[in-house]
Amino acid sequence: MSADPFIEAREDWRLRAADLSDTDGLLALCSIPLVYRYLCDGAPPDKEFIRARVAESVASAVEAGLGMWFLENVSNRYAGCVELRAYPAAGTAEVIYSLDPRLWRRGLASRMAWSAITHAFSSSQIHTIIAGADGENSASIALMRRLGMRFHKDVLYPLGPGVEYVLHRGDRGPLQRPRLITIGQHIEGC
Repeated sequence: MSADPFIEAREDWRLRAADLSDTDGLLALCSIPLVYRYLCDGAPPDKEFIRARVAESVASAVEAGLGMWFLENVSNRYAGCVELRAYPAAGTAEVIYSLDPRLWRRGLASRMAWSAITHAFSSSQIHTIIAGADGENSASIALMRRLGMRFHKDVLYPLGPGVEYVLHRGDRGPLQRPRLITIGQHIEGC
């Protein structure tokens, strides 16, 4: 095991619902170059953009299945983030995820995304999940495939061509289901 509690992938990870005080934490996460490379179109986001995203997500959390959650444990309040946003098609949500690069390749992005998808499908209002990635973001595309998502369509993002993948409630999903991360409230001590 690692001596660094940030890097240690322990079972005490939780997904905590976002609140309006999370702007600075999400801004710090999204200001990491390896995170904003694709997630924020190649440039660090400004604080007002992040504040608006958090506020929009907190407001949409009243809709069953939608919201924003932060990956945390007792040592790390902003290790990652997963969001379910309303998508233009009825009954559809978009899943968006980010993870501190120090935690990549430990299965946490899969676990966060699958936990959010499972949460969304527990709502009778959401029957389809969409995820998108820039064409060069092979890691995110591989993650969508591991989640059992299928190619949906080509899209054009600010950085160029990209793809969207889709998963319907009745689809098979991942061949090996990731362990769910509890979605809940703040962990004492964070």
